[in-house]
Amino acid sequence: MTPSSYPTTLHRRRGVHAHRGTPPAAAPSGTTTGHRRGRSRTAKFGEITATYLEHGPVRLDTPTLAWGCDPETLRLLVVVSGEVSLRHSEAAATLSPRDSALIMGTSMVSYSSEADARVVICDLPIEQAGLAALPRSAPFVVGRADAALPCALGAFLLDLLRQDSDRLAPLARAQVADVLRTLATSAIGALAVAGGTGWEVRRQRLAALRHIAARYTDPTLSSATVAEHLGLSRRSLQRLFEGEERTVAQRIQDVRTQHAVNRLRDSRLATAALGEIATLSGFGSTVAMRRAVHEATGLTPTQLRREAMIAGTTGEEPAAQPGAGDLGVAADDD
Repeated sequence: MTPSSYPTTLHRRRGVHAHRGTPPAAAPSGTTTGHRRGRSRTAKFGEITATYLEHGPVRLDTPTLAWGCDPETLRLLVVVSGEVSLRHSEAAATLSPRDSALIMGTSMVSYSSEADARVVICDLPIEQAGLAALPRSAPFVVGRADAALPCALGAFLLDLLRQDSDRLAPLARAQVADVLRTLATSAIGALAVAGGTGWEVRRQRLAALRHIAARYTDPTLSSATVAEHLGLSRRSLQRLFEGEERTVAQRIQDVRTQHAVNRLRDSRLATAALGEIATLSGFGSTVAMRRAVHEATGLTPTQLRREAMIAGTTGEEPAAQPGAGDLGVAADDD
């Protein structure tokens, strides 16, 4: 892939500087080195933020620029070309092409490169992705080039970000988000489990959560079918979640409700029938969806849509979510 593959703008602040026919400004002390311009492209698919980033020599090692400071977000990095380094007071690693790293969000991790590099990044909110059970005993975990799932995710993201995802039909975009969520949670789980200790119960718990995330659209999904998929009795499955705030059945309902709420608030799905939204979100009926949405938000699906439409016309911004600003790159307005 070359820079010309991306009809995107260059960015001017937080560590990567633009170049539009004139020499770039000097890099801020302690954040970047060299004069290589930076380029990025970011797209959101549901709760997942995917970013392609290319840059020259760079160093992100201050509290405002370093990674890993958000305990609510997991960041998976896959190197496309060049070499990058991750450093923490307890660990350090150099990543080559096809290597990957999972940054746990437990403490600050600095990111640097001595030469040109290209990476793809996947950010997931821990709770929405059903990944709260991950072992997080290290600031980051490294997967080498032979780790199949992270490499597959990197290739998928790279191909996805080559395209103009804004032109995807809403339903197609929702389907892409489901596929990406399944692949991302599997890759993250593989890295986290490999890097954790005392993880067997958490591994099984994570397998249950991944199955829920992948199959929530199936109206027959239940505690019994999750247990059957894992080869466990229903009692053994219940024991995996003892001490947790939510049961398996409640987690299934939570995932479906969250997707229903997101889709009801999506202006691109404003004309979709409520029955279609219910089916996409895994509810067996519109009545079941209406009950779940009202319990979660205090609003009916119709009221939720109307509220989102009013917010859109008044220019109110939705709640902030992790995005390109965490990368040391900011998007231009054009």
